[in-house]
Amino acid sequence: MYLDLPGLEAFIAVAELGSFRHAASRLGLSQPALTRRLQRLEAVTGAELLDRRAQPIRLTAAGTSLLPEAQEAIARLREAIRRAVDPDQGQRIEIGCLPTLALRHLGPLLAAHGARWPQSEVVVHESSATEIRTMLEQNRIDFALAAIGAERWNVERVPLFEEPFFLVLPKDHRLAERGAVAWAELRDEKMVSTHAISENRRLVDAALDQARVHTTWRVEVRHLATALAMVAAGCGIIALPASALPEPMPPNLTTLRLLRPALTRRVGLLSPRARQLSPAARSLMTEIVARLGGESAAARPSRAGRGALRVAAPRG
Repeated sequence: MYLDLPGLEAFIAVAELGSFRHAASRLGLSQPALTRRLQRLEAVTGAELLDRRAQPIRLTAAGTSLLPEAQEAIARLREAIRRAVDPDQGQRIEIGCLPTLALRHLGPLLAAHGARWPQSEVVVHESSATEIRTMLEQNRIDFALAAIGAERWNVERVPLFEEPFFLVLPKDHRLAERGAVAWAELRDEKMVSTHAISENRRLVDAALDQARVHTTWRVEVRHLATALAMVAAGCGIIALPASALPEPMPPNLTTLRLLRPALTRRVGLLSPRARQLSPAARSLMTEIVARLGGESAAARPSRAGRGALRVAAPRG
C-alpha cells in the first residue's frame, strides 16, 4: 500500500479542527488542494474517512479507527527525523516504566535529570510488562525501567536490584498477627489480583503453582490503587512486590513476608539493541544505574512502623 504522508497530514488536520477551511489554513494549502489530498488518501485506503455532510466534519468508523494510529505514527516520524538531523541536540526521551516503579522511583531521578538537562523532555509510558515489551521490540522507546523476564534477543538488559513480595491483608484477617506466611497457607483464601497480563500476576501464579496451591481470583483489576481498595473492603488479599506497597500503608491494612517460596522480582533497565540513544537519554540511564543499582533487595515493611518501609543496607 502506498504510504500517503501528505494525505495523512490533511486527514489529521481536518479531524482535529473539524473544518476544511481551518485545516487548509494550518497546512498552508488552498481548500481544493486539501480536498485532493484527502481524496487520494481515501482512494489508497479504499474507505471513506470523513462524513462531509456533517457540520462540523465528523469521522466515519474507518476514520475513527485510523486517526489515533495516524497521529502517533506522524508524531514518531517527526521525532525520528529530528533525531536524525540533529542527534546531539535531541533532548526528547521516551521511556517505559511499570506504574509501581514509576511511583516509587522516577520522581527524584527525573528531577535531577531536569536540573542537568533543562531543555530535555521526558515522556513516560506507564504500562504493563507486556505492553513495555512490545514497545521495546518495536523500537518505540529509548529504554524501560521494568521487571526483567524472558526478554527477546534484540532487547538488552541491565539488572539493578531484586525486591521481595509481601502479602497485603486487612488487620483483622486471621493471619494478620503472623510475622510471615507460607504460600501453602493461602489455600482457599479469596484473592485480589492485578490483570492477567501483568508481570506481578505471572510471578504470583508461578509461586502458587510451586506451592501446589489452587486458588481462584475472586477480584481482578488493572490498577494497584483499586486492588488495595478491594483488599481494604474485605474482597480478599493480594501479593505485591516491595515497590508496590504504598507509603504510608492504609490504616486498616498490614503486610506479611511470604515464604516457601520466597518470591522476588528482578528490576532492571531494558533497551532495544538497535536504538541509538541521545546524550540526554544516555545520561538518564547512567543516573538510574547509579541511583538504583545499589538498591537493597530486602526492603521490608516495618511492623513497628505499622506498614512503613524500612530499607536494609545494600548487601556487599
